[in-house]
Amino acid sequence: MMRVVITGASRGIGRATAVKLVAEGASALTLCDVAYLDELEALAGELRGAGAKVRTLKADMARPAAPAQVIAAAVKAMGGIDAIVGNAGITAPSRLVDLDLATWNRVFDVDLRANWLLAKAAHPHLKASRGAIVMLASMAGVMPQLPTGAYSPAKAALIMLTEMMAMEWAGDGIRANSVCPGFVHTSMTDAIYSQRSLARGRAGLVPLGRIATPQDIAETIAFLLGPQASYITGQAIVVDGGLTRSILRNVPGVAATPSGKAKGKTAARAKGRR
Repeated sequence: MMRVVITGASRGIGRATAVKLVAEGASALTLCDVAYLDELEALAGELRGAGAKVRTLKADMARPAAPAQVIAAAVKAMGGIDAIVGNAGITAPSRLVDLDLATWNRVFDVDLRANWLLAKAAHPHLKASRGAIVMLASMAGVMPQLPTGAYSPAKAALIMLTEMMAMEWAGDGIRANSVCPGFVHTSMTDAIYSQRSLARGRAGLVPLGRIATPQDIAETIAFLLGPQASYITGQAIVVDGGLTRSILRNVPGVAATPSGKAKGKTAARAKGRR
């Protein structure tokens, strides 16, 4: 009967995660966001109808005091915490040479510092429950994505922060992992994926041939929080349909047929080298 805190919960991956966890038996959730509060309340009503106890909060995770306030409210509402999902995040696309200090700081404040403060405040409660943490990073934290400005560096730092938590808190029985989504069609990215040619072009880059849904990512989060992942900690799980590992298949001159044999003159040259 899991008690879970989810930030950035009103839409997209956060919403899908809340729905998935309740479907799997989560008994109580504390859901927070800084925007789309009508949608957050609608989600809470849906989850209550499914039998879960739900507390909603408006919380600006850019404020240093907000993460601890969220945890305090969650403990009061739920009597403890078994898991936290750090999903709140922002992006501010820019070239590094054009990026201003205020924007850099805000991205790091929300995407990195808030998750540290959230987990730090939750630590004693997670220790008591031998709980789990999942932080939402990005494939942009595994490889540089242009022109994301501070976003890629902040997500890379979040991956390392989560690994630090996993190592430092393993003795307390707390597991910590990060999830790194690839291309995901959410309300935030709908402007891109509503353009059919762009959507097809992106899907064509993905070995599995499609763009992820929020539910795809929620499945991985739920797994990492559940008992099936009781021996998994300190991992950054990339959920991208194979995209970040596919660069070599796109190198001119080494493309292969489905049978694994190179075509034409390329095949002859390859045979000669062997």
